Amino acid sequence: MDIALFSPSSLFVDSDGDGTSAEEGNIESNQNFEERRHRFPGMELLIREFSFHQLNANLLWPGTFAFIEWLVHHRSWMDGRKVIELGSGTGALAIFLHKSFQVDITTSDYDDAEIEENIAYNCQI
Repeated sequence: MDIALFSPSSLFVDSDGDGTSAEEGNIESNQNFEERRHRFPGMELLIREFSFHQLNANLLWPGTFAFIEWLVHHRSWMDGRKVIELGSGTGALAIFLHKSFQVDITTSDYDDAEIEENIAYNCQI
């Protein structure tokens, strides 16, 4: 199994408007998506999820929300850290960590262009 590593921080638009656009390099796909609003501590995120994906990268797992609650209660542990997320799926956890803690985060998942494009899309919205 091949694993891809990439940093969603490079997918966010810079304040001057430069950066990767979700429309750039749009990948042809037969996948269907659903956008759902998810409540996280201090924010609500609109996350596009696959209706189905063969690699199971389709939905936010319930453990994501429990882990985020734990991180919020241990906020000081995040100060100045570099983070690697294994099995990023939609990128929701990475987006939350970037917005809440301004951490340097690298995500990983299967080496799958559709998963990477979906994470990039979620970072844009």
